[in-house]
Order: sequence, then C-alpha cells, then structure tokens
Amino acid sequence: MTVTVNDEVFFNHIKIRSHKTIHPENMKRINELITYTFPGLLSALQEFEISSCLSSELRSGLSLSRVTIYSKLLKCWESDLRNMIHLIKPSKEVVGVVDLYMSKYVINDLIGVVSTGLRETTYLDMHVAESLKAAKDVSEVVSVMSKKGFMSEVISSVFSEYRKLKISELNFSELYTRLSESYFRSLRNSLIKLNVSSYGLRCVEFLREFERVKYLLRKALLEGGDLRVAAAVLTQKQKEAVFRASKNTHDFEYVLSILPTHFCHSTLKSLPVSVDTLLDYFLLKEVEFSLLSYVVFLINSGYSPDLIKDEVGRWLRLYESITE
Repeated sequence: MTVTVNDEVFFNHIKIRSHKTIHPENMKRINELITYTFPGLLSALQEFEISSCLSSELRSGLSLSRVTIYSKLLKCWESDLRNMIHLIKPSKEVVGVVDLYMSKYVINDLIGVVSTGLRETTYLDMHVAESLKAAKDVSEVVSVMSKKGFMSEVISSVFSEYRKLKISELNFSELYTRLSESYFRSLRNSLIKLNVSSYGLRCVEFLREFERVKYLLRKALLEGGDLRVAAAVLTQKQKEAVFRASKNTHDFEYVLSILPTHFCHSTLKSLPVSVDTLLDYFLLKEVEFSLLSYVVFLINSGYSPDLIKDEVGRWLRLYESITE
C-alpha cells in the first residue's frame, strides 16, 4: 500500500523520539551523569522522553518491584503514544503495528498467569489476571480476554483451536510457540503493507528465531546442557557474549535481551524514516524500560551508589562485548 502523509508525519515524530530514548550507545554518558538518587536520576534524564513518565508515575523511596516499575513506565509510554496517534491520525495499518507490538506483552502475561499463576503481570490488570487464574477451561480464558478487550486476532486465531480443552490439558510450551509464531507472522505481514525494508524483515526474522534460541539457552543453562549447541545459529561474536555472561544469571538475561536489539538497531538506525523507524523505536524502548526499571528499583531499595554504578558499568561492558 502507499504510505499516507499522516504516516510519514508519525514516523518523523517517532524518529525524534528515538533520539531521545536511552539505549546502550548513550548509557556511558548517562552513567557519568546519574548521582544515583531518584532526584539525581530525574535530573540526568530530563532531556530524554522517559523523564516525564518517571516523574509522573514514580517517586523517591516508593517501594515497588522491578516488574511493577517496568509496567508503570510501559503503560505511561503507551498512553503518550496513543495520544500522539490520536492527534496525528496515521493509517489503520500503522495503528495495527502498534497494537501488535503491545499484544506481545499480553501474550507473555497470559501464558504466565494460566501456566504458573504468575503473580506480577506487566500489562494485564490484576483483576484480569485473577479471573484468568480461576479459569478451568480454555473457553473461560477466551471469555475473560474477550470481555476485557484483550482477545486480539493473534491470540484468538490460536486459542480457537484449543477452545474445547481444560487448562490442565494444555501443553504450554506448544501454546506459547504457536502464539509467538502467530505474532511474528502478523507483524511481518503488517510491516510489509507499510513497505518495510529488507533490513526490517531480517530484523523480524531474527526476533522470531531468537525466541527459540532463548528457550534453548535458558534450558541448557538450567539443566547443565551444552550452551554451544543451543547457540549454534548465532554469530561467533554473539556466542562469545552469551558464554561470557552465562556465569551470572542477571548478566545472562541482560545479554539475551540486548542481542536482538543490537542486531536490529545496528542497521535500522541509518535507514530513511519509515516503518523501520517505528520497529527500531519499539526495540529501543524495551531496553530503556528494562535498564531504568532496574536502576529505579535499586535506588528506591536503598542500594549504595557504588553498587548501582557498578551494575550500570557491567551492562556497558556486556554491550561492548557484543559490539567490539
């Protein structure tokens, strides 16, 4: 399809926002500015987009879990993004890409709640999660999600095949794989409609494949398996970064989160403004929320500035191990 004028305006606004988003490439400068108090953090980040959500949703000494902090930042950002959509009025195809991106969080929460009784959700409201926990049949899950407006086409297309099963009969690994495949297939198709570049398609393919790799790597680390087998499809530099980080669970998870963003951002950042810009922005925001939710958690939990500085410094070194 032909990208509309409003789409182009929207993508240009997104490009501006991406320059005001924290990502590993500018964390070194941020690390030098942060005084590791909450007011100091706000001061250091005042030129960045996230500062408004930090100041409106969080405050010094507020004792919240890292997941809750992430959730507050995510929902505040989404609300701001939806307001921009309302003002600029991009095409329904662009809005569809935004909706698809948010559905990923719904899928993760949904699987976590129905499979393990996940206590803290990133996107689903607590009362929705509690209703899902009480469900005995897949049809009840579908009913709850539909009533609350969370039953997207990505989810419904998969769950329709399991509608007659009880929750206890589900193979959650298989279900998540099916949902993930449905998500990435829909994302790919939606981006193609907006003339995504070949680099954007390579990014989506890497994201899709890396979901499987992450599962295999985590399984190998947990069960004492061979990480080299699980990491077989990665480049030598990516493998080295994973192996180096595997000695520390937190470092390991950070590398798993940053690898796909680095893979995509390294090419998407230099492309002309387009839907590729939106894809890059989404990935950068994920890294930003992850980093800042942890920093805020450490600050408000009373950890020392030296420890926090060491943590951020380690993230930088891990990122540099991927890029060097």
